[in-house]
Amino acid sequence: MSRQEKIRKAVRWGTVALVAVVVTLLVEPLLPMSQQQRERNIVSVEERHCFVLEANGNPVLYIQNLLSDWADWPLSVEGDSAACHTDTIEGCWADRFYGLPSCRGRVVIPDMSYAVDSVLRSVNANIKSFVEHQHSVMRRQEKKYTAMNEELDYYLEANNVTDEGYNTIATYATYVVKYKRRLAQALHVLDSLLPTDSLVLRRVCHNTVLLPVMDEQKRSSTPMQASDGQKLSSASAQSYIRIPCHDDASRSSLISSLSSLLSSRGYYRRIQTDDRKTPRGVCADFFARPQLDTAAYKAYAVRRDFPAFVYEGQTTNGQREGHGIFIDRLGNYYNGMWTGGQRNGFGSAIDSTGKVRVGEWKDDRFLGQRLTYTEERIYGIDISRYQHDIGKKHYAIDWSKVRISHLGTISKKRVSGTVDYPVSFCFIKATEGITIRNNYFAADYAAARRKGIRVGCYHFFSTKSSAAEQARFFIQHARFNRGDMPPVLDVEPTDAQIRAMGGPEAMFNRIRTWMKAVEKHCGQRPILYVGQNFVNKYLGYAPDIKRDYQVWIARYGEYKPDVRLAFWQLCPDGRVNGIVGTVDINVFNGYRDQYDDFLERYTIK
Repeated sequence: MSRQEKIRKAVRWGTVALVAVVVTLLVEPLLPMSQQQRERNIVSVEERHCFVLEANGNPVLYIQNLLSDWADWPLSVEGDSAACHTDTIEGCWADRFYGLPSCRGRVVIPDMSYAVDSVLRSVNANIKSFVEHQHSVMRRQEKKYTAMNEELDYYLEANNVTDEGYNTIATYATYVVKYKRRLAQALHVLDSLLPTDSLVLRRVCHNTVLLPVMDEQKRSSTPMQASDGQKLSSASAQSYIRIPCHDDASRSSLISSLSSLLSSRGYYRRIQTDDRKTPRGVCADFFARPQLDTAAYKAYAVRRDFPAFVYEGQTTNGQREGHGIFIDRLGNYYNGMWTGGQRNGFGSAIDSTGKVRVGEWKDDRFLGQRLTYTEERIYGIDISRYQHDIGKKHYAIDWSKVRISHLGTISKKRVSGTVDYPVSFCFIKATEGITIRNNYFAADYAAARRKGIRVGCYHFFSTKSSAAEQARFFIQHARFNRGDMPPVLDVEPTDAQIRAMGGPEAMFNRIRTWMKAVEKHCGQRPILYVGQNFVNKYLGYAPDIKRDYQVWIARYGEYKPDVRLAFWQLCPDGRVNGIVGTVDINVFNGYRDQYDDFLERYTIK
């Protein structure tokens, strides 16, 4: 064989080999992947996304949700991390060029931004009115959470860690404080926007490849972090290596562009790992596309409304049973025990208005908070002539022995330790109506002060006398020395007496007259003493009194009154060393720090 023939033969075989390679390169990508290759081609991608409001090209507010009320979702003015929502989606490793191993960390994922483009265009076309609407919603939410914060503060000031349910409320209060701060910051941003500002909303997205860690790598891998910075559980923390990604802006080949067009172009986008490396052991494919749920895709990130309610806890036969946490879209929250789908047993609840209820429940109805009585609480008594005159006999009070020894038997009480409590305060009846005086008032007042007990005086309100004359009579015969407790108006009318006065409005006008006159004289706002039934039936007629004056409530049940108060008269049949007969026992609504603050703010100056 001549040299030329050898060359021609080599060229022919070379051409055949080249054609075979080309054919292989063209045909091999068209062959379906095996199950193993498919598993190695699929990759999990964590997508963190939110929306950003820009003013004149500068980001001013980050929002997690686009169309729902922004106030219902995380907001941030400090960066998108606090507002981002995290989803895990399916992606596929993909080569850039047809037939060539050209992945370089390239991943194809569903293009969720494409799903909301039309919605963003619609919103941005009416951006001014859209932002104004969100601003008004956030203002209403601010008022709601301000009221809730006040209720939580009241509860936390009146209780401490020894009270059952305190930690649950303290945790929720921390959340409310953080939420209010974020809401205030967002409102400040919206308040500062000018009519001339150019506003636009756009979507922000961060992708991270979650690469499964091989068994031999688990011991040395660094635990992955959740989106909020918290470490994940040890089981999942050692399951993935996190590889940050960026959008792949490289120019595709003609064939790649055609492939994208034929594969529902617009429903997918390309990302690439920051290190531009394809991990070992994966299988890249030019035609790889993740499965796409078209319905879910189109609804993605457009609206994520709260469900009607969320429940996390124990169930039996589909009903809430045992311990569980419930929250609905109105903001009602409950953390406690359930029986047959209803709240039963101990639980902590906060309703949509911010009202805090911690205590015992029965058949979905709140019974009340059952206190544990300990020596840490602040106790006191209130007395009148009935602590001296019992039947036809007269008794003196031995103030050197005065000490609470029993909390009465009318209701059940949970006592820790032995009842042997000092008397920290004492309210003494001074007058009633415009003619009745307590003949023992002066002596008891002086003796209690010498004993070191904080003393206050009270007036029993008459429904038949002028309120102004009653105030003058009380001022004339009571005592208002520096350090004394605020004066008290004792109001205990029957329903018939209130009707005879002209109804609740007329009654409260008289109460206001008495309160203002006494306050003007002694320089301190009086306390209103009423019963629980009075609170339930009538106090709502006078929101200003409920708001501006402290309340002392008589309630002899086993549960603490479900209303803001300064003192609670918990029993009329207590026992006090040094006093013959039964005595009204009272407890201050709080502990030592709150009591010291009360004395500093409200005693006679």
